[in-house]
Amino acid sequence: MFEGKGILNKIPSKYVLAMLGVALGAMALSFTGLIMRHIESADVWQILFFRSIGMIGTMSIFMAITQRGKFLKGISNVGWRGIIVACLIGPSFGFYILALSMITVAEVSFVISTLPLFTAFFAFIFLHERVRGSTWGAIIVVLCGVLIMFLDSTGQGASYLGIIVAFGVPITFAATIVIIRSGPDIDMIPATWMAGFVALIISIILAKGSVINILSFDMFLSLLMGCTLGLGFGLYTIGARYVAAAQVALLALLEQAFNPLWAWIGAGEIPSTLVLIGGLIVFCAVTVRAIIGVWEERKV
Repeated sequence: MFEGKGILNKIPSKYVLAMLGVALGAMALSFTGLIMRHIESADVWQILFFRSIGMIGTMSIFMAITQRGKFLKGISNVGWRGIIVACLIGPSFGFYILALSMITVAEVSFVISTLPLFTAFFAFIFLHERVRGSTWGAIIVVLCGVLIMFLDSTGQGASYLGIIVAFGVPITFAATIVIIRSGPDIDMIPATWMAGFVALIISIILAKGSVINILSFDMFLSLLMGCTLGLGFGLYTIGARYVAAAQVALLALLEQAFNPLWAWIGAGEIPSTLVLIGGLIVFCAVTVRAIIGVWEERKV
């Protein structure tokens, strides 16, 4: 009667919790676009400033838990690769907020979903990792989808530029993943924590006026975005220790799937037809490639 019970008992509890953690991390990050759309008057750099503070605070809690009293040691052991990772991730936070201020949440999400393909391409160039035919096929399909989104931006300078800015996110993160693969001893939690300070400095340098001259409500929402960012990254990092890379990439797509959905439901932001067509082509290509990746890992 309960034949499946034995099978469930064989599933490692850490693995199940890690899968759940990665999924929850993706869902936490998926609310960024919705929160961003309810900010009233704060500019990009004010948002980035307080988002970074919220992220640093949340990541500090994760560091305190995961480092178990070795908070400062974890930072000092991050190494030169960890510093480079922080310097790459920090600007990506800025690219993300800047892109959201220029184009729709859907456009940003679909562009960011190309991360696995950029990662495979960079790994091929710099680490000489073999790229499977299915990945090259997905890259070609994604390029077609992106081209359709660009066609929607024809004649709209801000939208056109916004898509280009959005590509800064997957490109910098793909470079980060390649660096991590070249030295797998990097502890991503301290490196990500340091990235928050990099973003903080960037916001101060680029701010047109005072970063603290902001409405209380906008400050609260910016801090909230930082908390969801820190929570998402923390859960990703912990879960990735027990879940295969292809499965993490697949679960991470939940963020890009739900981000425009929340913006549509909670802020009434409806993407254009061309954006939806191009974006769905991109999302489906990346999703199919991620599923193939999971299948390939199970065969190994």
